[in-house]
Amino acid sequence: MCPTPIRTALLAALLSLAAFSQQSFTPAVEEAVAATYPGAALNARVSGSVIVSIQVSDRGMVTNASVVEGDALLRQASLDAARLWRFHAQPGSHTLKLIFNFRFMPKNTPEAQLGPIFKPPSTVEIRKITPEPATHYAKNVR
Repeated sequence: MCPTPIRTALLAALLSLAAFSQQSFTPAVEEAVAATYPGAALNARVSGSVIVSIQVSDRGMVTNASVVEGDALLRQASLDAARLWRFHAQPGSHTLKLIFNFRFMPKNTPEAQLGPIFKPPSTVEIRKITPEPATHYAKNVR
């Protein structure tokens, strides 16, 4: 029996839906950990996003983490935090991406707005007050 265009289109749509549902599956987060803004990044006034790819075991533990992209000064803090995330146990292992957004806030930002912001399912914003520029320099003493 020769496949009809309608059957072919239906089969393609079902295969696409199956592939999409497998790619978008994310086990429930049980414990999310924010990264600590690295001192070197603060001093260098580096902000931005770091994307970390993690492998999650069937027990919900992160078994491997690697940086996909992001500034070098922000990478280690993101990796350290990503390794501490825990997920609901699910059959099989899963590869997920976590996003750590490091952001400077204006000097007058209230303290209550400086904590980490978790955006389900896998994004965390880490906020710090914009560092003050150096205003005085050491004099050359002879």
